[in-house]
Amino acid sequence: MSHLSVVIVNYRSGELLNGCLDALSCQIGARAFEILVINNDGAEDLSPLRLHDRPGTRIIQSPSNLGFGVAANIGFRQSKGEFLLLLNPDVLARPGSIESLLETMRSHPEAGIALPQLRNPDDSLQYSCRRFYTWHTLWKRRGPWRRLLAAHPTVRRHLMQDWDHASLAEVDWGLGAAMLVRKRAVPGPNLFDERFFLYFEDVDLCLRLRRSGWKVIYNPAAVMTHQHRRDSARPGALLAKRRHMASLMKFLWKYRFRVQ
Repeated sequence: MSHLSVVIVNYRSGELLNGCLDALSCQIGARAFEILVINNDGAEDLSPLRLHDRPGTRIIQSPSNLGFGVAANIGFRQSKGEFLLLLNPDVLARPGSIESLLETMRSHPEAGIALPQLRNPDDSLQYSCRRFYTWHTLWKRRGPWRRLLAAHPTVRRHLMQDWDHASLAEVDWGLGAAMLVRKRAVPGPNLFDERFFLYFEDVDLCLRLRRSGWKVIYNPAAVMTHQHRRDSARPGALLAKRRHMASLMKFLWKYRFRVQ
């Protein structure tokens, strides 16, 4: 059995997905892991992906757009590895990054999740690991005044902008765009709570694992490039904004509004 499985959920991201797979093929020991692409768009043609040049890569076609969490769970259940690397199609794994994450897991048996350092295409840092939400954070980050309060100390603390992101450390949670999961740390057959169609499934996963005694560890030595699309932040992206708000309300209801 391969010790690593890579799961990528694709939705109308064929060009980005091609780059993601190219970056994976350059990793040392690439033949030692399987890659499962869950295609959430039945109309998208993925034949240009040249799968014959990519041994170990398999496409699993969804009947429709099932949502990120459901699609990721399909990959989770069909994966064979001891560890699962969840990647967005817009993430490019830099050389050595995957092995560095695996080494984090080997040297920290208490880690349920290992997070890479994400960087923008211009190589600037992305604040991809966070502290858990508080009511003050939600108020300042989700209201129409959020731009005015972007530099508020509460927001900076939530985004961990008060930390240099240069040392390996335990964090509360990190973006699901790239995370290495120890599969035995996940109770049950699903990685994500399928109530979340999109957004907040990563917060919920990290919270559940931490409450079960596992740690979430950020490793700045494992660097990946994230071409962050942030659909919900785009002007006029009403559907994404509605889904973001719906997931927030489901998250709050699940934990009976007991945020920190």
